[in-house]
Amino acid sequence: MVAVAIIAVVFTALAVAVAYGASKGSFDGVAAAIQTTSRGGSRVLNTTLAVVYIGCGVCVPLLFIFGNYDKSNAQVNGIKLTASMQVGRELFGEHCAVCHTLAADNAVGKAGPNLDALKPSEAIVLHTLAHGCLQKPTVVGSGTTCLGYGTMPADIVEGRQAQDIAAFVSAIAGHP
Repeated sequence: MVAVAIIAVVFTALAVAVAYGASKGSFDGVAAAIQTTSRGGSRVLNTTLAVVYIGCGVCVPLLFIFGNYDKSNAQVNGIKLTASMQVGRELFGEHCAVCHTLAADNAVGKAGPNLDALKPSEAIVLHTLAHGCLQKPTVVGSGTTCLGYGTMPADIVEGRQAQDIAAFVSAIAGHP
């Protein structure tokens, strides 16, 4: 609502400036008004130019930047993210992106497997987060065999955080 009010004020000031120039009757009249030596004319011109500069050059870009911030994390490559997936995206960046590649999140880790190539299910991601993985597990079939070529410790994240990461990775992996 505030954004609409600011834009309305900026464009109203611009309209007043145009109307002022038009009231002079011609381009010669506008030029004469701009080059006036009267204090009133200079004050109106300077105020109008300041409002237009600040409004168009500062306020409008800020409105677009801050007004779009909440929506910028709401989807990745056309896939709408739930609140849980948005949290998972942030957690993935903090805990997983160093080792794993996931194009949709701009992660280019080299130590762990490429999640875009694997396209793991949510259950596999949860299992791997809970149990980790070893390159050569001592107990065959223990469920700690790696999908890739790295060694990952167990319980890097747990509980709700692990579920959020698993939801995000399973939805996004393979969608560059």
